[in-house]
Amino acid sequence: MNKIKVAVLGCGNIAPVYLKNLKRFGIFDVVACADVDADKAKNIATEFSVSQAVEPDKVYDLDVDIIVNLTPPQHHYEINKRVLESGKHLYSEKPLCSTLKEAKEILELAEKKNLKVGCAPDTFLGANIQTAKKLIEDGWIGRPFAANCFILYGGPEKWHPNPHFIFKKYLGPLFDVGPYCLTALAFLLGSVKKVSGMGMVTYKERLITSEPHRGEKIEVEMPTYVSANLLFDTGVIGNVTVSYDVPDTNLRGIEIYGTEGTLIVPDPNFFDHGRVYLKRHDDKEFTKMPTINPFNYDNLRGLGILDMALSIKLSTPLRASGRLSYHVLETLWAIYLSAQEGRFVDVESTAPYTPLLDMDLLKEVLYL
Repeated sequence: MNKIKVAVLGCGNIAPVYLKNLKRFGIFDVVACADVDADKAKNIATEFSVSQAVEPDKVYDLDVDIIVNLTPPQHHYEINKRVLESGKHLYSEKPLCSTLKEAKEILELAEKKNLKVGCAPDTFLGANIQTAKKLIEDGWIGRPFAANCFILYGGPEKWHPNPHFIFKKYLGPLFDVGPYCLTALAFLLGSVKKVSGMGMVTYKERLITSEPHRGEKIEVEMPTYVSANLLFDTGVIGNVTVSYDVPDTNLRGIEIYGTEGTLIVPDPNFFDHGRVYLKRHDDKEFTKMPTINPFNYDNLRGLGILDMALSIKLSTPLRASGRLSYHVLETLWAIYLSAQEGRFVDVESTAPYTPLLDMDLLKEVLYL
């Protein structure tokens, strides 16, 4: 199979893991990386043996198939639009855009130009969540009727080198880590139909203790503790709670309850944290389940781009798709609106059915 040419735009905190994986997946030729900080782009290019570091405006003119947008969320709309206007396929970090209007415009532009749009998170392609879906579809827990997802951390001001933007509109834990919860749940259980939400700003200011901004304060503009109830099209009732106010917890990950048993799924923010456990009604204890793919040993962010490359080459299903990310974004906005206005909010879009990974196909293009 001919190589897929890729350029990476944005060389911040998340870029190294993407570049590491793009280089280890056998299908990619990483042509260039770019950042508004020229030194940062040059250093990343040197570290990962990328042939050139270019100015951001030059990326759109390169001879590449996919541009990967790893810039901060507030820039996603303008950059994603330019990527598509340049005739390149787009893979964006989450969220796809800040607003539904912007995201809809991006998807319509991609359709008009016959281009593909992919979007993080792609952790649902990892071993744990893929295994959970297979167990659900094979009937191991009977009919799912309820689910919980918790992602509760201390704040990113403790470790992120530039955490300011995470607490500004429209991000916060709901839009920052909420996509991991909702993407996984939509993949496992289908579309969300209706939500209610509550949120609070626990601390109005955050003190940065990470370098290089140690000692600076951030004025918080978004709720930092958010809890939401979800009603899925299938009748499943779910709860999602996300926060940057919790220093430690035993509640981290997903539990799905069915008429015949319970599934425990590790934190959907990661590929390599924990394993899937199953307990049916007659079992005395939970059983650790064998995984159906090998992607639970490392941080493999970028699997969605690999799946996208195969989709471009072979017209296979696109899993970390723009349609899925749009449904997740609309659900996030519905939760935010509900928390602001104190009412139930309907979700109009639907999540596409997303099949399990084709491991026989992936094995042909993986160098792991």
